[in-house]
Amino acid sequence: MDENDVMIRERITALESAYKSLQRRVGHIEELIESVQKMTVEMQHMREDINRMSEGLSELESKPARRWESVVSAVLGALAGGLGTAIITLIIGG
Repeated sequence: MDENDVMIRERITALESAYKSLQRRVGHIEELIESVQKMTVEMQHMREDINRMSEGLSELESKPARRWESVVSAVLGALAGGLGTAIITLIIGG
C-alpha cells in the first residue's frame, strides 16, 4: 500500500466518523422538534383553559355589581314609593 492509499483510508475513516456524528445530531434535532411540537399543542390547550377561566372570572366579578345595582334599584323604588305615598297622604288628608 502506498502513501496515497493510506491518506485515502484515513480520510474515509474521518468522513465515516463525521457522518455518524451528524446522524446522531440529526436524531437529537428530530427529538427536539417533536418535543417542541408537543409543547406547542400543550400550550394551545393551556391558553384555551386560561381563556375559559378568564371568562368565568369575569362572570364572577360582574355578579356583585349586578347585586349592587339590584339593591340600589330596590332602595330607590322604596324611597320613591314612600315619597309618593307621603305626597298622596298630604293631598288627600290635607
